Amino acid sequence: MSEQGPIILGGRYELQRRLARGGMAEVFLAQDQLLGRPVAVKVLFPEFATDPAFVERFRREAQAAANLSHPNIVGVYDWGREGKTYYIVMEYV
Repeated sequence: MSEQGPIILGGRYELQRRLARGGMAEVFLAQDQLLGRPVAVKVLFPEFATDPAFVERFRREAQAAANLSHPNIVGVYDWGREGKTYYIVMEYV
């Protein structure tokens, strides 16, 4: 993923490749090293990670999505911060 080796967030989510790019974040295919399953990881762009309002919006998005349960909505497994990088871990479909 990088010249320094794989990027691992939260000590367990190894980013493998970018799946999508949006207005405030990118989504990566990752491997959950603890549970041995693929996941999607949404990573907030660095320029937004320094803005407390954007970080709070990102956190609320994770919390709201985690409270939803429907066959047509991906599940949210985790959310966190690694240094100045904020991320949401979701079901990979």
